[in-house]
Amino acid sequence: MATAKRTLDLALYGEQYDFVNEQAHHAVLCGGIGSGKSIAGAARALLASLGHVGGTTIKTPNLGEVSAPTYPMLRDATLRTFRDIAGDLITDFRKAENIAVLRNGSEIIFRSADDPEHMRGPTLTYYWGDEAALYSPLVQKVMLGRLRQYGAQGYEWYTTTPKGRNWIYQEFVQKQRPDYRIIKVRTRDNPFLAEEYIASLEEAYTGDFARQELLGDFVSFEGLVYPEFSEDTHVTADIPTVFKRVIAGVDWGFVHPGVVKVYGITADERLYLIHEEYARQRGIDTWADVALQLRNIWRIQEFYADPSEPDYIRKFNEKGCKTFGANNTVSTGIQAVKRRLAVGADGRPRLMYYRGAVNSIAEMGQYQWAKRGENLLDEPLKANDHCCDAERYAVMAIDGAYQPLETKVSRWI
Repeated sequence: MATAKRTLDLALYGEQYDFVNEQAHHAVLCGGIGSGKSIAGAARALLASLGHVGGTTIKTPNLGEVSAPTYPMLRDATLRTFRDIAGDLITDFRKAENIAVLRNGSEIIFRSADDPEHMRGPTLTYYWGDEAALYSPLVQKVMLGRLRQYGAQGYEWYTTTPKGRNWIYQEFVQKQRPDYRIIKVRTRDNPFLAEEYIASLEEAYTGDFARQELLGDFVSFEGLVYPEFSEDTHVTADIPTVFKRVIAGVDWGFVHPGVVKVYGITADERLYLIHEEYARQRGIDTWADVALQLRNIWRIQEFYADPSEPDYIRKFNEKGCKTFGANNTVSTGIQAVKRRLAVGADGRPRLMYYRGAVNSIAEMGQYQWAKRGENLLDEPLKANDHCCDAERYAVMAIDGAYQPLETKVSRWI
């Protein structure tokens, strides 16, 4: 077990400590879930704001920026972690701007990375990107141009669980540049996690998914369920503003993520994923409140949910969110999604994703067929599937056993 060390009155174990004190201008802490990556990233940010990076003294007061893939992830995890660690070193938090001010006058900007173009502007001393494997590669390119406060070369670092061999792997592993450093850590390396929690994850996760989520390995997933999916083809920033119908797909979760995905259907029957809500450790009462908020924001007409939890469906309905048990025929649903992913005669697919739906996009590149030995089975692996399951429910509501909408409405009422 790693020996705990302290800095800023914070207990850090070996790999966390090494990362916080890393001297490279470009660094990644890449590890399994629960390995304490965000704590190390926040500690490094706080030290930088106080004038220290990897044993080097830097000028203060300075300006740093911290981001997460989406605003909910920033609000619920990254920002919360930083504020917990910084404590009363923060003398002011300007909520309208999401800017923290420290005792020494340094400031930290907190931003969502879902639109890289909106990150242009400030001149920074450092930048920390949390869960960065979910980012567009453009984020790093934009932020590198910002790291020049006081005319000095700034620092960038990222904390993340890997998501396939994407831009993090390409920039920090393949290119092997001298000032680029990657530190890997396993879930089991964290001595502050309960053994029962680690054991439960090791029992639930297998194969490539376990290597990625628990060992922090960069995995090239084989036997993808949706090889048709391409970020270049299916991901867009241009979402229509008018839809003839809006629905949602729901996959329940607590230890594993729960998901609500909102879809808009245009007049030409094209389907757009316009919002995803993705979180762990939310009870059904909280999810029902979230569903009501989403219904009001997006004018969702129906929710289609995993039918295995009828009491949860009832909770949604009690909140005023019209919810039905979805068609959960897996093979039929996968084929329905595949048909929508196919590029039509007009050169466009019939299923598009808003680029801020980072978890859905990541899952599409990792969702695999199960294996027996070396042979692929005709069923998907139960991993990287929470967003994909919610998508099947929504697509089947539209494309499965089609009936005119008017017939459905009169029967539901």
